[in-house]
Amino acid sequence: MTRPVHLSELLELLHHDTTLFERLCEEGHIERDVEHYTHEQAETARVVGTLIHELDVNWAGAEVILRMRSELVATRRQVTELLVLLKTRNDE
Repeated sequence: MTRPVHLSELLELLHHDTTLFERLCEEGHIERDVEHYTHEQAETARVVGTLIHELDVNWAGAEVILRMRSELVATRRQVTELLVLLKTRNDE
């Protein structure tokens, strides 16, 4: 289990860009006014911070990448579930 992430750590991942933090909150990627952030929210902040501040990707590009990343994670979960189901059926 991963530990909760504090706001100061989240802002570090965003290169201390409070405008970017506000944008992520407005777009629903990160919750505002919470005591701690989840590992998933921290990972989103890390990805967006890297894309925008280190790779010079604009906000629109970062949003596309976030959406594609989310779809990839969902697809991986579905494939894992299917593999478990197939294994269960083969074991019967």
